[in-house]
Amino acid sequence: MKRIITVFLVFLSMQINAQDLKHLNDVASNDGIPRGKAIIYGNFIQRLGFSSGGFPQDIRLINTETKEVFSFRVKPTFKSSKENIFIYTIEPGNYAILNYWWTNSNWYGGKMYTEYIFKNTDTTDGFEDKVNAGLINIDELERFTFKITENSLNYLGTWHFKTPPVSFTDDKVILDKKMKDRYKAIDFSKANLVIPN
Repeated sequence: MKRIITVFLVFLSMQINAQDLKHLNDVASNDGIPRGKAIIYGNFIQRLGFSSGGFPQDIRLINTETKEVFSFRVKPTFKSSKENIFIYTIEPGNYAILNYWWTNSNWYGGKMYTEYIFKNTDTTDGFEDKVNAGLINIDELERFTFKITENSLNYLGTWHFKTPPVSFTDDKVILDKKMKDRYKAIDFSKANLVIPN
């Protein structure tokens, strides 16, 4: 019963928190690149590991041209693995990473966090207080951005979100070996290198 209530509360919180979000679609093992769209993939190293308590974790992106906000899952529900592979279809466009949405499991449930993502900035340590005190000017902070072209396959790197500030590395060769056996219709050797910068 406790697990059913937990699942219900997680689902409810995602629905409330995601009213204007568009969710990216997973790529099935026999899918290719959809006409007029693109595929993004990479590896995500999460913040919590086992203490995530099986709660999901998401990344939110904004298309800087259309201002549409997109969400994709970087850590599945009921998984506690530190690293998780992601692969999604996406519309072509210019994107910026908005935030990282995660839940820290406690004995009484979980506490949800929306962590804003900026270059070279730790937004977990009293960030809002520093902004309110005028110590940090949000307009001067830079977001990580990347560009996706139509009908393309794009490797977005390994996303290091274990500790702030976040960073990205190129581990394409290693990840491609893991991906090619599962996704037979995709030639990962032809992927564009699109590390957020």
